[in-house]
Parts: sequence; C-alpha cells; structure tokens
Amino acid sequence: MEFKRIKAIREDNDLTQSNIARLLRVNRSAYSLWELGINTIPLSNLVDFCNLFNLSIDYILGITNVKNYTLVNKNIDIKVLGERLKFIRKREKKTQENIANLLNTTHSTWSAYEHSKVLIPTIFIWKFATEYKCSIDWLCGRIN
Repeated sequence: MEFKRIKAIREDNDLTQSNIARLLRVNRSAYSLWELGINTIPLSNLVDFCNLFNLSIDYILGITNVKNYTLVNKNIDIKVLGERLKFIRKREKKTQENIANLLNTTHSTWSAYEHSKVLIPTIFIWKFATEYKCSIDWLCGRIN
C-alpha cells in the first residue's frame, strides 16, 4: 500500500508537511513517515486527511480514481464498520478464521473488529477491501 496521493494532494494545496501535521494534530515526523510509506497512516488520521480535502478514502488508497462521494457521515461509524465487515465476510462465505489468515492476524483480533471493539488498522481494511472488491468509505459508514 502506497501513499503517493497524500504527498501530491499536500503539494497541490501548497502546504508543507508541518502544515498538514498541525491540521491533523500529529507531529511532522509522523506525517513524513506516512508520506514516505514507511509507516501506515492510522485509519482515523486518514479520515481526518480525507475530510480536510473532501476526498474519499478509496481515492487516497488507490482503490478508485473517484475523488469524492456524497457522504452520509464524515466520520467512521465503528458499529456500522463491524456490521459491514461481517456482512462481506458472510457474503463471501468465509469464516473469521479465513479472514484472520488472509490478514495474518488472529481469529480473536478479527472478531474484535467485527464486534466493533477495536478500530481495524488501515492496512487490514485496505487488504480486505481490495480482496473482496468493496469500498472502504462504505465499510466505514461514510457512504451508502
């Protein structure tokens, strides 16, 4: 997973890494590591970035070239996220163990995501969405 688009968006808006970091309430070095692809931007920070520029998560993560959608919710609805992860898993006739193996995690960790106990990491939701051809914005309850 690459974050080339966040750098391009920052530069297109004539902002420095320090400017963006301040807007996202993180330090510049953390933002820099996301932009370089060394660290993965946490999903909540990614949503904040998308909201700053009215962009879709799917666009930022390279799932689509559609830059924005009509949002029903600007934030992540963790309850909807859990329900939709479970819906897709069942639609694909997969067990929690199957999904855990795909993501190289544990069954109990995946179960925590489906039961809305923990917010899924960006890398996991990206892999899930690309594997099962679904929108991350939809999974997060941002669009219908």
